[in-house]
Amino acid sequence: MNLTPLRQILARRPSPPAAGQPQPGPRPRTMTAPRRLPRTIQLCIHCRHNPAGFWVSRSSSQTVRRPWCLSCCQNLDPGRYHVQPFDS
Repeated sequence: MNLTPLRQILARRPSPPAAGQPQPGPRPRTMTAPRRLPRTIQLCIHCRHNPAGFWVSRSSSQTVRRPWCLSCCQNLDPGRYHVQPFDS
């Protein structure tokens, strides 16, 4: 049987309920909003209390970076450690 696309859709629709049978209620509305991504805050590796904002690594090595907060970075020796903000 070769039906047009509209007739195929109509053929798949359920038939309406007979007289005397309860009719189904309206379908509940659902909102399709974009899902928010979870926001994570990286904590300072030194104090583990404040949110981190800087990458700290030793001056001799650029490969290992650790997240530190501003208050903990103030006590570091700038000659031994490289401090870089997260934005850069």
